[in-house]
Formats: sequence, C-alpha cells, structure tokens
Amino acid sequence: MTNAANTSVANVANAKRQTTYPRLVTPKTIKEGKNKNGTELVSFIGEYKSRGSDKVRTMFHSASGCALDAIRATLKEGQPIRVFGVFDEMPADGERRAKQIFRIIGKSLSREQVAEEMQQAA
Repeated sequence: MTNAANTSVANVANAKRQTTYPRLVTPKTIKEGKNKNGTELVSFIGEYKSRGSDKVRTMFHSASGCALDAIRATLKEGQPIRVFGVFDEMPADGERRAKQIFRIIGKSLSREQVAEEMQQAA
C-alpha cells in the first residue's frame, strides 16, 4: 500500500460520526424543488420545542431522498411530524448569510410500532 492509500484509509477510519437528534416539528411554508443533482428536495421553516423548555423555536429544515420518501405522506403545513436528523451548516451565497439547518434523515417511530413491524416481517 502506498502512503497516499494509507492516509486516505486513516482519514476514513478516523471520521467522526454525527449525532442524530429526535424532534417533533410542525412545518410552515413548505417548498418543494430539486437540488443541482436533480434529487427531489423539500425545505420548510419548522416550529419545535427544545427539551426541557416550553419556548417555541423556529429553524430551517430540509429533507431529500429516502428521508423525503419516509415523511412525504405526513408532510402537511401545520401538522406535527416526529423525525430525526442532524445539524448542518448552510453556506452563504450572494443573497443570504450562512446559517444552521436541521437535515432530516428519517421518520421516528415508537418502540411499539417498530416491534409490530418486526413481527409482521417475520
């Protein structure tokens, strides 16, 4: 193995895993579109409450690919959905400044629903 190969293997092995966070979010102003690769994308401003606080906060949320397929049926303005995802940084461009977004990875299911689906699959 060359030094370049060793370096790239080491980088992959040492890569940090992102922590996922559950969230009950209420979508407002949903926008559908496609990214530059042609993948369908949904973005919206979502209202949520932080754990241990009654204060309602808003944040930009996005979902694409499998995550979008998982939440599409329940994605309606004003209807809360339980999801999980990671925090990402949206880079600045000429029109807007950099900001933090919540990238949805999937729809959260209760333990009872997961157990029921496992029994049906078996």
